[in-house]
Amino acid sequence: MTSTKRRGSAMIARVVVALVGVGCLLLAVQGAVQATGQGVVLMGDRKHDLPAFHHQVDMEALWQQFVEQVPPGSRISLVEPRRNRELWHQRLNELAALRGCVVVQGAPWDYSVGVASVVRKRPTSPGVRLVVRKAD
Repeated sequence: MTSTKRRGSAMIARVVVALVGVGCLLLAVQGAVQATGQGVVLMGDRKHDLPAFHHQVDMEALWQQFVEQVPPGSRISLVEPRRNRELWHQRLNELAALRGCVVVQGAPWDYSVGVASVVRKRPTSPGVRLVVRKAD
């Protein structure tokens, strides 16, 4: 009879240890699932999309510099940028239209406008600057 009691108490101890282990596993899995869910939400959030954020910062900086340096209604000639030619050519045309400027090619112009790449000092600083030269 004593051997039966020992088996029963050993079995109870094993069940208790297994239940504690399963409880700890469930707590760990809950934290992992929450962290994964938050990561997926961050990856899908446009606010945390770094290339899109950099492009937005660059566009805002170019617009501010364009407004400060090029008077409305000016005739401008676009200088081809070294990098991303199609992108910056299109964006400079858009900025000129918003400012009421006329983009000319080969005709007399008041200002030449181009884009130059610069090193970002911080992640929130622009990576481009506007290069404006007045016609002689």
